[in-house]
Amino acid sequence: MIVFDHEATDMPSAAAETSPAPAELTSETTTPETASADSSQTPASKYDELRKSKATIQAKVLKWANNGLDVEFEDGTIASMPNNHIDLDPNRNIAHYFGKSIPVRVLDIRKERGTEYIRVSHRMVIEDELRKSAKDILENMEIGDVIDAKVKSFNIKDVIIDLGPGVNAYIQGKDLSWQRFDHPYEICKRGETLKAKVLQVDKRRREVQLGIKQLTADPLVEKYNDTKEGAIVVVKVLSILDQGADVELANGLTAFLPISEISWERIPTVESAVSVGDEFEVQLLTVEAKRHRITCSKKRLVENPARQREEKFRLGTDHDAKIKEVTRGGLVVAFEDGNEGFVPRRELSHDRIEKLEDVFKKDKPLEGLRVIEYDRRDGKITLSLIAAEKEAQRTSLRQYRATPKGSSFSLGELGALKEKLEQAEAKKS
Repeated sequence: MIVFDHEATDMPSAAAETSPAPAELTSETTTPETASADSSQTPASKYDELRKSKATIQAKVLKWANNGLDVEFEDGTIASMPNNHIDLDPNRNIAHYFGKSIPVRVLDIRKERGTEYIRVSHRMVIEDELRKSAKDILENMEIGDVIDAKVKSFNIKDVIIDLGPGVNAYIQGKDLSWQRFDHPYEICKRGETLKAKVLQVDKRRREVQLGIKQLTADPLVEKYNDTKEGAIVVVKVLSILDQGADVELANGLTAFLPISEISWERIPTVESAVSVGDEFEVQLLTVEAKRHRITCSKKRLVENPARQREEKFRLGTDHDAKIKEVTRGGLVVAFEDGNEGFVPRRELSHDRIEKLEDVFKKDKPLEGLRVIEYDRRDGKITLSLIAAEKEAQRTSLRQYRATPKGSSFSLGELGALKEKLEQAEAKKS
């Protein structure tokens, strides 16, 4: 709240708040005639030179007016100071400025209706002083220096440090301590002076980043160095997160178990696979000592079932199964291990079958189903009941073509071929 001195100030009207006008270049602010009379004593050119040279001059604060302050120079000239050019404090108490002489710089000179007005700024002087002060403080500061740091305030994660006017110094939460903590005030107190190490210096932005934990050796570095990637260890679930779980190793270190490394099968949530307090073996995937980060996997301790399935149902392998369902497009068959496959209608017989359900019944065993296609994306297995027979016919044809002209098959060979054909016909029925 802004406090006014009722004897020394005039309260601004509503019109003045919404439409501020700077004070005239005159020793009186009431009439244009007075400004014209004094213009020879305080020419605009004098203050324009001061503006160009960025010189600092003293001005006495008279009163609140035109959404700012009216100030008077030593020669009696009146100028205005806009509210946003008073200082850097948005919660300032205006009353303590009244009657005081303060350093200002000429902001600009405006001409309205033949009358010239001066606007000044005290804030610009303060900013110049802060820049000079910060330059002096940062000039000899180097990364790695150990300095005294006074705790000024806190925010949610960081500590704000007072290194002097014009310097923005802070300690990030991750640089306060090697140990876990909930809030920075558990590590340091307001007003306390600490030893801190300079981590970064930005002279252009006048910022300094400091650290406290960097003054001591990492107490966990030895544990991380003893923890090897690829090792199989027992862990305990500490907490459940959206993307995985935090687990604790036997040596006290914490590792992260991503949801993608919990199971080879797709799981909807982490909670559906593991719970807080569960203990199980994992394989350590990465160990980053500097970042204090370990990732691990639970699923890699077992063979990928998709690979096992693909290896078992390689192209060209033969399998036995039972009919699970008869559809218009073919047969759905089930294997003993629980896997399922599909036999298209065209792969059931050389002859046309009007109604599959008349020939093939549910739970009927089928032998010699050959894998003709395996889809890695969804694991779909496509089979054929006649592929083996087709292969036998192709083999016989190749043999026949390879037989020299004039030679002939023996009766025994013809008998064996006939027997194979009869067996194939029996399987179809």
